[in-house]
Amino acid sequence: MNKFVKVSIVCLGIILLVSVFVYFKMFVIGNDNYDDIVIDKVTVGSGKVLVKGKYSDSGRAYKEFSYTQVGNELYITVTSVLVSKKYKSGDFEITIPVNGMEVTDIHLTDGSATKVIYSKQNSLVE
Repeated sequence: MNKFVKVSIVCLGIILLVSVFVYFKMFVIGNDNYDDIVIDKVTVGSGKVLVKGKYSDSGRAYKEFSYTQVGNELYITVTSVLVSKKYKSGDFEITIPVNGMEVTDIHLTDGSATKVIYSKQNSLVE
């Protein structure tokens, strides 16, 4: 094979790998950024915390959430992906099985920064 064919095959392979990575990042892995999240309601009860919200960007769809409780503070990470057949809606209703009466602040977090969405003193912050 000549040099041009070898270089072309290597370039095509690199382009294919980058394309697969971008696809997985956008449609499978997702994004934890909370900037486009609008919180409609936070309900704190004795056995659970309920957070209702949606993405203001119509191209984003809710995928999953995770939470961490540190003392009396609850940190929620919401993951979104691009809208697809599997993930169709940006609306979400998260139920967290913790004693909400002991929670003083609820934060949305992306791993490096936080945004307070509920404070026991202010009832609802937004």
